[in-house]
Amino acid sequence: MSDDINRSGGSLPDEQSAGDGKDSYERAYDEQLRRFTDLDSAERTQAVPVENISGMTYEQHPNRAGRDSGRPGTKKKRSGKGKAKKKVSSRQVHIDRSEPLQFGSGAAEEAARVKKGSVWKKIIIILLVLILLFVIFANIMIFRYISKFTQKDTGTRLFTTASLKSDNIQNILLIGSDFHAENEKGRSDSVILLSMDSKKDKITMTSFMRDSYVMLPEYDLDGDGAYFGEGDKCKLNAAYAYGGPELLMDTIEYNFDVHVEKYMLIEPLSFVDIIDSVGGIELDITDEEAQGMRAPMYQQNKLLGNPWSTDYLSCGGNGIRVNGNQALGYARLRYVGNADFQRTERQRIVLKKVLEKLNTLSIFGLDDFACSLASAITTNLSKWELYKLIVRGPFLMKYDIAQLRIPDDGEFGYGTGNDGSSVLTINFASCIETLNREIYE
Repeated sequence: MSDDINRSGGSLPDEQSAGDGKDSYERAYDEQLRRFTDLDSAERTQAVPVENISGMTYEQHPNRAGRDSGRPGTKKKRSGKGKAKKKVSSRQVHIDRSEPLQFGSGAAEEAARVKKGSVWKKIIIILLVLILLFVIFANIMIFRYISKFTQKDTGTRLFTTASLKSDNIQNILLIGSDFHAENEKGRSDSVILLSMDSKKDKITMTSFMRDSYVMLPEYDLDGDGAYFGEGDKCKLNAAYAYGGPELLMDTIEYNFDVHVEKYMLIEPLSFVDIIDSVGGIELDITDEEAQGMRAPMYQQNKLLGNPWSTDYLSCGGNGIRVNGNQALGYARLRYVGNADFQRTERQRIVLKKVLEKLNTLSIFGLDDFACSLASAITTNLSKWELYKLIVRGPFLMKYDIAQLRIPDDGEFGYGTGNDGSSVLTINFASCIETLNREIYE
């Protein structure tokens, strides 16, 4: 029987171990404890990573419970609450790894906002620099044009109390002198009042008939020592010959009660360069006008140094493109149609065509035009006034353009002047009413 007990790994309680001093019961207990511990260690080793066990104390070791459970005097304290706690603590939290991880989202948004603000700041700075460069370039060009004008101080004015005036309207008298010898003033070949209305966005071109019989204010024309006498009357175009732009402006103010204090004088041959600078203009010309243009163009070609028949038109037509020489011959044509009445109309047509052509020009074309125009003009406008007028130029090109003739139909008659020449006798009250209605109302 003792052999069976030994083969089964046990012994009687009162038997002592041969070599270790333990009886068979102690040896059987140790063997069972060893097997239990090995089994428990294998299970816990799979559940707990090795690297996490290396730093644990004895109390924290996962196998402590197994070991302590078999030791004498060890009490196991298990409760339902403890089990529930352990169960909750061992629950694994599911992490959705398909979503990208986000760290410091608030800081990222702040960084994006700062970056966006920095980009806009750079854009604004660039725009301001470009605007500044444009302003500098534009001012350089403007002062370049101003330097090409021939400026003169306004001479003595004797009459400046006209009642037709407005802060919204700027009047500039355009004076086209006729051909004359060197150092000779000559007469005004055309007199056009350019009225620019900033309130209505409108330009009114008013032609004053050169044969209008008018009074020269404060000017003793006949030399009798008295002013405003019958002998102090003359044709309007003679006022320029007697007293220059100042007397011409005085005469218009006194007789037609319209305020004018600024002028631009254009020499006739300079008009050729102005038209050529815009590439010519298109005009409707009759066959009779085409033939009549040859007389003034013969005189022009002689002064320009051209062969006598240069730029002659063989016939008329609609929309004929004419150059500066031809346009000047058309504007000076007097003996075809209704004499000087139709001639002033042609002058306004040419001026209107030039203004319309400006809207089609490139920036380089506008530069050529501005240089040609400025070089051809003598004016009493100050540099500051010229500066404001040039800056205003792009807006003026978009203004509506109206035409007017003074005297208008029904406001004149025919008479004879002191020198025996034919003149237009004027109904001045009616002319003043027309000017007020068409320009100032």
